Amino acid sequence: MSDPLLCGDSPVFRDFRAALDRAAASQATLLLQGESGTGKSAAARYAHALSPRAGGPLVSVALAALPESLLEAELFGHEQGAFTDARRARTGRFRAAHGGTLVLEDVDLLPKPLQVKLLRVLQERVVEPLGAAQAVPVDVRVMATAGPALLERVAERAFRDDLYWRLSVVALELPPLRARLADLPVLCAALLPECAARVGLPARTLTADALERLARHSWPGNVRELENALEHALVLAPRDDGAAALTAADFEFVGALRAQDLADLARMVLARGVTLTELERAVLARALEEQRGNASAAARQVGLTRRAFEYRLAEPARETRAEEP
Repeated sequence: MSDPLLCGDSPVFRDFRAALDRAAASQATLLLQGESGTGKSAAARYAHALSPRAGGPLVSVALAALPESLLEAELFGHEQGAFTDARRARTGRFRAAHGGTLVLEDVDLLPKPLQVKLLRVLQERVVEPLGAAQAVPVDVRVMATAGPALLERVAERAFRDDLYWRLSVVALELPPLRARLADLPVLCAALLPECAARVGLPARTLTADALERLARHSWPGNVRELENALEHALVLAPRDDGAAALTAADFEFVGALRAQDLADLARMVLARGVTLTELERAVLARALEEQRGNASAAARQVGLTRRAFEYRLAEPARETRAEEP
């Protein structure tokens, strides 16, 4: 893949990439879900580049970055004089993407009233600009990005279920970085030149112990956090020896971040009264889910042998009680 954010050859990422390639070649509406920083927008750009609409425009709109009062006009356009300060007509993102692809970023945050209007666009392929006398046909392939909890929002009725089904004709989930730590070497090799260019420094490589240090981190911010860590190390690492490789010592701050993550997790677990047995089983089950049911990969992710992983997962839950004095 040309985008460094989408580099990787781990089994879980190969599966995602193969599915994305198949989806990209179609005209189907595509929903890309995943945690923050996993590369959802990069995956949408990649899918457009491989699609039959690659010669058309690619238009992205960050829904979370726009005030709710402006969203309707931004998406569907408006006529001159449609509202106060509408001194001239505006095309809107849907019509700007005519013949190409429109990417709706963070669609799970779209307000309820606009969900109805988006549903009509997807069903009827027309938009109604504010103040217009009639609807305008549009020929657009829609891709949307969302966080991993979109179905929970559907269950809570914060997101329309009929809109969810329209958006998720093909639904793919980007794996978090912790589920594909085997991709760290190729990811870092691809990201380091861009990171170095952004901070105005020579590109550097990583030693084996640096990669080992990075592999011990949980990366809650995913690939975006990895980029940040690489830039931080490039800026603060000693440069007396020119462009020598970055070592584990240059990433000591990553270990500090991990320690803080663990402290925050411990506080949350204790505050909610979760037992160690419950926590362990939840972690094992989540690892198995992230690795698409591959027990060997899930065991590696949590630092166990496959036999120990399967034993602990199958072991009946036990209540841990404090002994009476």
